[in-house]
Amino acid sequence: MKWLLLTGVFFLGLTKSSGQDLLDSVKSNSKVITELKDTYRAFYVNDIITDQKEMINVVLNDNSDEEMKSLLNGYIKECEALKKYNFSDKALGAYIAEYIKLTVQSYKVAKDKGFKSPEFRKDYESYKSKKGKYMDYLYTTYSTGHFIKLTEQEYYKINDKNNYIKSPDYANYKILKVKNLKAALKLLDSIADHTSNFQESVIYKIEIADQYVVHSDTLKDNGGEIAIEKYKAILDQNRYCIYLFESWLKWRTVTQQNNGLSKTSEIPNDEYNKMREQVALVILKYTVGNEKDEMAINEFLLMATHDNIMRFGDYQFGNQNTVEYHEIFDEMK
Repeated sequence: MKWLLLTGVFFLGLTKSSGQDLLDSVKSNSKVITELKDTYRAFYVNDIITDQKEMINVVLNDNSDEEMKSLLNGYIKECEALKKYNFSDKALGAYIAEYIKLTVQSYKVAKDKGFKSPEFRKDYESYKSKKGKYMDYLYTTYSTGHFIKLTEQEYYKINDKNNYIKSPDYANYKILKVKNLKAALKLLDSIADHTSNFQESVIYKIEIADQYVVHSDTLKDNGGEIAIEKYKAILDQNRYCIYLFESWLKWRTVTQQNNGLSKTSEIPNDEYNKMREQVALVILKYTVGNEKDEMAINEFLLMATHDNIMRFGDYQFGNQNTVEYHEIFDEMK
């Protein structure tokens, strides 16, 4: 699985909190920091609305008109609450305000006239056109290339875990892993526990968790649950390293694999995004004192803009987590 974010489309989902969000606690007038916050909050709004539309599609044909109206009323209130977010980029703020306004209008037309009505279809065509202009502005103004000049080759060179593995016992782990995986993981646990460098210890802990995922059939029946705990333990340290996004994504992916694979399964994006926000805060705090660190900025953008788990993505036979899970773990088997 490739972690590099250099160009392209990205999305965000974050939890709601008092004030604006946890990033509000980072006090800096730096252009880089304020623009990162703007990016984060813009995609927060986007994914809240995207998640609403997905749930509308889930319940559209299975609920009464009154239940749908109640759902839309709740979403209208949620959209109105999104207006509290402020943006340093006034043009971006204007686009987002208009997007929220148009979304509310679309929901009101659907509630009053129905999704199959000519009025809704007409309004929705206008909505899509205006939304497209906003997205064009967001993607072009706040692309990753706007923030950093890191090339793909440079990224992979820096991100290579072999750069940071210093324990002489790791070679013994790799040999033992082929012969006796349980004993090898016990050794690697000991190596991690005796490693003082946080980033190096994270590499070992990710490796341990990964093995519990891909070899859950031979290690333990609850290998996935053990892996989830180990990924989360890394995140709960609230310390910066360049592998926080990888840890978060694997934690989320394995957790959702346990929650369900279908389009109608429980997908607690709120829970996943509460952790996303916590990790993004750690990275942003580090970035305040290290604004030239392009790996840190890239890590923040990966955290901030990676899409929520979608119900109706490109994968036709279930939710999008299925694709992400296999992209990450199949190559390890």
